[in-house]
Amino acid sequence: MSKLSTRGISGSIGQRMKERRHTAMLCALVAAFVVRPLIGDSNFATVLFNVAMLVILISVLYVLRSDELLGEETALYAERRRNSVIGWTLAVSAAGLRSATFGWPDSYLMLGAQLTWMSFFAFVAWTELRAVLRQKRITGEAISMSISVYLLLGAAWSFLYDVIYQLQPTAFTLNGTATALIAPGHPIFPVLAYFSYITLTTIGYGDIAPVTLQARYAALAEGITGQFYLAILVARLVSMQLAQVPLSTPLGAGD
Repeated sequence: MSKLSTRGISGSIGQRMKERRHTAMLCALVAAFVVRPLIGDSNFATVLFNVAMLVILISVLYVLRSDELLGEETALYAERRRNSVIGWTLAVSAAGLRSATFGWPDSYLMLGAQLTWMSFFAFVAWTELRAVLRQKRITGEAISMSISVYLLLGAAWSFLYDVIYQLQPTAFTLNGTATALIAPGHPIFPVLAYFSYITLTTIGYGDIAPVTLQARYAALAEGITGQFYLAILVARLVSMQLAQVPLSTPLGAGD
């Protein structure tokens, strides 16, 4: 096979990946937060979850680098460059701090890692939300973006609850009792991620409840954000659909 044909194939694959980048990011998010409860709490499960988080980092950074922004050309490149710098800074910091906690399990280091992960997911959610609101047509990628924003919001709040839990171990109760949410030696993040997503969706089973002021207002903010996002998203999708539907021919126009 000639070099020219090889370049053509690689270029075609790269173009298809670029066109489906938001779907790839959505798949990475689903893989991390759906597969996690299925693999248990063993050390191997923790390693697999960290690998999944690394895949999310890579997919998000690719999205930030490849996103097509709307507007004046100079502002477009400036915004893309700014998003890439912030995204790379947060991603490298999050991955570095997370890796450091394995060799040096210090509480302050873990707190810094969770704060960085929270900032990273919040930044990506905000960036993707702006991209969703800029869409002019309903496409598969636009839908993937919309779902990704919702999952990213839940992920950001999951890390926020983890930070609160580290600072206030009694910030949550289990089944109405002030007790530990997990057994010794088990990771707390999957439990707080569960609490985050049932709060975001306003399911609210009541098995885990916030009791401190900070935890309660964090949960309140997440519930309000989730409802406002769905309302804005539905309104935006409806307006986009109406804009795509051609106007019907008025009666008598052909007379």
